[in-house]
Amino acid sequence: MVLRTPTEEFNPKCAVPTVKHVGGNVKVWGCFAWNGVGNSIFVDGNMIGEMYKEIFAENLFQSSKKLQLGKEMVFQHDNDPKHASRVVKNWLDKQCVKRLIWSPFSPDMNPIEHLRDELERRMKKHQPKNEKELRKTLQAEWKNIGQDVTNKLVESVPNRLYECTRMKGYPTRY
Repeated sequence: MVLRTPTEEFNPKCAVPTVKHVGGNVKVWGCFAWNGVGNSIFVDGNMIGEMYKEIFAENLFQSSKKLQLGKEMVFQHDNDPKHASRVVKNWLDKQCVKRLIWSPFSPDMNPIEHLRDELERRMKKHQPKNEKELRKTLQAEWKNIGQDVTNKLVESVPNRLYECTRMKGYPTRY
């Protein structure tokens, strides 16, 4: 239990350290841009760098084309170990993918986490009975996420970066 006053909500001294969650029944990789959502795929097993690279190879440029991003695309992901692995870095470099570097332990700052929250809210109105239904419903809800949602998330990035700098890396309102 965490006890604090409302004015202490973003105070760094009141932050509770967390441990990254591992595991889960259904893992999904997805991407989005200002003008909508890209591909989303299910990931079976523990994701490692090689698997992450394969996901990119099969989905990153396909999503970029679908979203009409062109060569000015800037890819953002955090420095999670599988994202920052040598195999992934080398592949992204070879493909000339421009990247916006992100902190590995700042999920509150990462727009994809807020998109995941949106997807979870939408899933609450469903009662899938098995994994097959869950996957089908997740894919349908992902495709129903509108440009209004992705616009807000992308447009919030400059403020996220400003807040992160202002708070010296401590939690922000995002």
